[in-house]
Amino acid sequence: MAQRVFLVHGWSVQETTTYQTLHRKLAQYGDFAPEEVFLGRYVSLDDRVEIRDLAKALHAALKEKLAGDWETPFHIITHSTGALVVRHWVARHYSGPCSVGRPLHNVVFLAGPHFGSRLAHHGRSMLAHIRYLGETGNQVLKALELGSEYSWLLADAWLDPSSSLDPGSQLDNVSWRDKGIRPICLVGDRVKKSLVDKMAARVMPAGFEKGSDMVVRVASANLNFRRYRLMAHNHQITELGRIDSVPFAAFEDFVHSGPECGIMNSIKKRTDRANHLPLGTILESLAVEDDAGYDAIRSRCSEQTARTRESRPGFAQLDFRFRDDEGHPVTDYAFVHGFIDEQGDAQPSSAVVHVHKNIVDPHHLTVFLKMDEINHSRRYFIDLRADSGTPLFKFDDLHVDARGNGATFRELVREDETTQIDVVLSRAPHENLFVFHRGDDSGLHVKWDRKGEVVENELVEK
Repeated sequence: MAQRVFLVHGWSVQETTTYQTLHRKLAQYGDFAPEEVFLGRYVSLDDRVEIRDLAKALHAALKEKLAGDWETPFHIITHSTGALVVRHWVARHYSGPCSVGRPLHNVVFLAGPHFGSRLAHHGRSMLAHIRYLGETGNQVLKALELGSEYSWLLADAWLDPSSSLDPGSQLDNVSWRDKGIRPICLVGDRVKKSLVDKMAARVMPAGFEKGSDMVVRVASANLNFRRYRLMAHNHQITELGRIDSVPFAAFEDFVHSGPECGIMNSIKKRTDRANHLPLGTILESLAVEDDAGYDAIRSRCSEQTARTRESRPGFAQLDFRFRDDEGHPVTDYAFVHGFIDEQGDAQPSSAVVHVHKNIVDPHHLTVFLKMDEINHSRRYFIDLRADSGTPLFKFDDLHVDARGNGATFRELVREDETTQIDVVLSRAPHENLFVFHRGDDSGLHVKWDRKGEVVENELVEK
């Protein structure tokens, strides 16, 4: 049976040459006729276009090419931002009559920024507007920023099919797993080190960050993640959900894009599947037909990542969301990660290599940690403090100590993965914020200041 493949590119792309010869290699090595491989194109640089618009447009384009045939199997390969477009489409549009026959089989995410990119907010800068001669896709870049609220909403939809990405959505409450979708995540883990690259790194260090492919962090490209709720009032940690079965591979010789070693752009006419690990893995992924095949590709991907870890250090990403006990954002806070030394003194942790407070959604904080700087024999802690900005109410401080709870710390900080932590801070009013005085109080009447303190009493009634 002929199968179809749809290719979906990333942000800022304006030429189908971005795919290089991937479509030809699918025809050469895979069970795909050239006319059954479709190269997608979409506009990502308009400041008003959102991911949801692109997902809706993707659905319309798929319906046109499928011509109403939602029975014949098809696959999707995405690069970079294309991952968010396709995941949104799966959560919002791939339902009802479209998914009953389970036609979508394998989805290969190449360097997908599932949990954001450190470079995204730079794309909204003045220099970016100069480079792209105008608009840069502001709404898309907001979704791509580390710790965006959008990334949490999309994760919601993939954890729980009843979660709606858009108001008024009519969902069938069937999970992507039950629809037969088999995602596979592949990413490069290399930072180029030529003299030119080293000079550029001084200007834009975000693009030369270890633990990334120079655009997307390895941990962010992994769809496997966990979400926890951390309650400030009792320090209780509760797991809310996880995705932990998606095949994931990191390749030490490849970067995000580029003709020499881009995970997709380096696939040329003379490229052989045996000498290009990502291409070989893409072809193996598209050939998966059942659970046994999916288990096999998962094992091969794990082995590949283990080989990469022999020469590349691993990193983990923590994504905190701060809200009060009524669900309102808390934006003024401090984060400290450290350990208690042998003398009982608190020391800062050298594992934290970068911290980013989301610009659009400042109640989100993303922390990047280097795993080989973590010594699990140490007693680690996390301190979180929020400032209300007024003496009239306060937030409870939160101190999480790994003493006697090392297993939980290992679950939170996972190599090559992102962990979302929903922090709930108790918001307590000061006793002076609202007070009743008895009618027979000898001190009546009173006058109070802006802090609720009584400054005069025994005032005369008028």
